[in-house]
Amino acid sequence: MRFPTLTRLFFDTPSLPTRFGENSYEFADPILERICNAFNLADAGGAQEDIWTELTASNADFIKAMREKDFQGIRAILSNLFHGPLLFGMGHTDIFLSKRSPYDRQYFPLRCRDATLALAEALALKSLASNQQTSLDDYVSSTNADVADYIQQIEEKLRHSIEVPEVGKPPIAEIGRYRVSPDSVRHAYVMYRVKQLGHKPEDALLEIGGGFGNVARYAFLQGFRDYTIVDIPYVAAIQAAFLAATVGEDNISLLGEDPVKAIKICPSTRKNKLPETIDLAINMDSLPEINKTESLEYLNLIRSKSRNFLSINQEAQKTHKETIKQYSVPDLINMVGGFRRLHRHPYWMEQGYAEEYYAVDAKDNVT
Repeated sequence: MRFPTLTRLFFDTPSLPTRFGENSYEFADPILERICNAFNLADAGGAQEDIWTELTASNADFIKAMREKDFQGIRAILSNLFHGPLLFGMGHTDIFLSKRSPYDRQYFPLRCRDATLALAEALALKSLASNQQTSLDDYVSSTNADVADYIQQIEEKLRHSIEVPEVGKPPIAEIGRYRVSPDSVRHAYVMYRVKQLGHKPEDALLEIGGGFGNVARYAFLQGFRDYTIVDIPYVAAIQAAFLAATVGEDNISLLGEDPVKAIKICPSTRKNKLPETIDLAINMDSLPEINKTESLEYLNLIRSKSRNFLSINQEAQKTHKETIKQYSVPDLINMVGGFRRLHRHPYWMEQGYAEEYYAVDAKDNVT
């Protein structure tokens, strides 16, 4: 039995209207040419098996289209980015509004409500309920009330919108006049937290495993202009497309281009091209899912280049298909050494995740 990754219990909660958004971006030939060129420079077979191996195989049509520079085929896929297998494991897609969902159909709007309440609590815009001090009736009223006012307060505090970009026909829940998804809400927390930890827009940031690029988009909205993502080649192509559509083609640099733009996208096959000095490395929902050897390579890379490391990851340590073992970030850190844990606490935005903040310590001290 699977249960949703909600941060709280809900009782008879009113549903939210849901729908699919539009695709407002053309994905013209010049940006597709750039994406294909970068992908073909980076493309390399023979990677070690991990959870992403089968996901890569399920997206063979997209990969083939990029290898052949089939712009029409790529455009059709990207215009429906949130439909089909392309973003499986990276975000909330059409599956959560269909009979194929691993959860009840009400999961998606409930997750949007839950994420909004969690972000409001993380930003101290909503008080926490207490089992000792809060009656059940008051608790139910607080979770079932209209949460649109919280979104307004969140946007005022963050100084940017947390609504869903109309790219790739994303699934959307309507909260009053706001159009959100679980990803548009929960990803907004990350850069708020980065700034709360003392990092400034002039800092150099590295994200290992960038999903479909939404955290990088929020970094751009928060004023960061030296942000690098490293990911497997076909996912880097997705990030390039999403970020071109949302922050502008002129604000991204791809492999083979002059890396002077605000957001630089580097395929994992070219990790040696990463910046020499990084103020903060970020990894979210990634290191436990890739193979142990590569996870340790990334941590050694962080140790050699970065001052700090922010990890937001699950620690279930499950075995996938009886052969691929997951490791928690603390266990991987202990194998590598050279990190000093400064903070550890449950992640505000999702059940079962730990948020940890490390200083890179040249003396190999591990706590």
